[in-house]
Amino acid sequence: MWGLVLGGLIALWPTLLLAQTPSDAPPRPPLCEGAITRLGPPPLAAPAAGLWPASTFEATGREDAALDDVLTRAAGAMGAQSMGGAVLDADGLWSGRAGANDAPLFWWASAGKLAVAVAVLQLVEEGVVSLNDPVSLWVEGVPLGERITLGRLLDHTSGLYSSNEAALVRADPRFRAIDELVAVARDESSLFCPGQGWRYSNTNYWLLGAVLEAVEGQPLDRILTRRIVERGGLSGVRFVSADDSVSDMQPLPPPDSAGGEVEVHPGWVGAAGPMLATPEGAVRLLQAVLTGRLLPTERVRSMLDLPWRMFDQPMAYGRGLMLYEVPEPGRPLTWIGHSGGASGVKAAMVWSPVDQAYAAVALTGTGSAEAAANALLRTRGRRQSPAGP
Repeated sequence: MWGLVLGGLIALWPTLLLAQTPSDAPPRPPLCEGAITRLGPPPLAAPAAGLWPASTFEATGREDAALDDVLTRAAGAMGAQSMGGAVLDADGLWSGRAGANDAPLFWWASAGKLAVAVAVLQLVEEGVVSLNDPVSLWVEGVPLGERITLGRLLDHTSGLYSSNEAALVRADPRFRAIDELVAVARDESSLFCPGQGWRYSNTNYWLLGAVLEAVEGQPLDRILTRRIVERGGLSGVRFVSADDSVSDMQPLPPPDSAGGEVEVHPGWVGAAGPMLATPEGAVRLLQAVLTGRLLPTERVRSMLDLPWRMFDQPMAYGRGLMLYEVPEPGRPLTWIGHSGGASGVKAAMVWSPVDQAYAAVALTGTGSAEAAANALLRTRGRRQSPAGP
């Protein structure tokens, strides 16, 4: 019976890499003069106002043999090299691992964008920057930079090409400074005019990282440590620098070159995925964001004012937060959080209002972090209503 249930969850959840598909087509710059016609579907409705703030739970450690078993079985069924998970609810904090070595931290890939978004929005709350400020105030040479606002970067409506998908970047994987990444985006041309459509692009968050460093006068890892870890009173979370040895991180498997993967290192990814964390640290971070500890509740709510549907995935993207439509037959559910994926790693940290629980899963190798998180939440057996909010 377990195999059928887990197999269904894996089939329902697509593999999420959060990246553009490489294209051999020659770049053609968009014409951004006069009236601009909107491309693609409109945004989804914002979550109900009554959803905020999320619940706050004490992170008192607890044991749960059923969750231990689910995690082990999920890792085996998915073929994961290692997997770590955590669930935080009214009963406390459970965590478990399968196949992992002694290194305490996992790389959360693009899920770390949440921390970058929160730091930018803290500056907005402090009156230092505005969501309507153009990125050209801090970074030169950005294509259409005078028209691309910080808000457009946060929600991926800038139209900027994701520089990591360029053929020359994929052929030479390494750390690149912001001026080189901007040059790649400029050479590849924008995909559409700012605000005209939605397209996930790591370039947006590399630029936000550059803005943070320009405003604060510190390296990004120090900024995020101060604004997220220290302000939130978090443990089990840290942010990487370009020369980070990541010796405390679960090792990544070799890239699947036949599947189009290339070598990746957290230090190379920068603001597009800067976080290493234990699963326990990840759920604590998400709770700190959604309960108003790092941002006022109204600002957190505004992060999902306009959730843009992501590709053909059952999820949508706001300003550094994702809204999930959980594909569970007969019982539609809504989650809030952020996922991440790169060569050899998948991660997700989510809040489920129906379950009244947070869950976080990170894995190396193959598998779906979202499917594993849903299996953990299901196993708790405490769905509180037949539908999400």
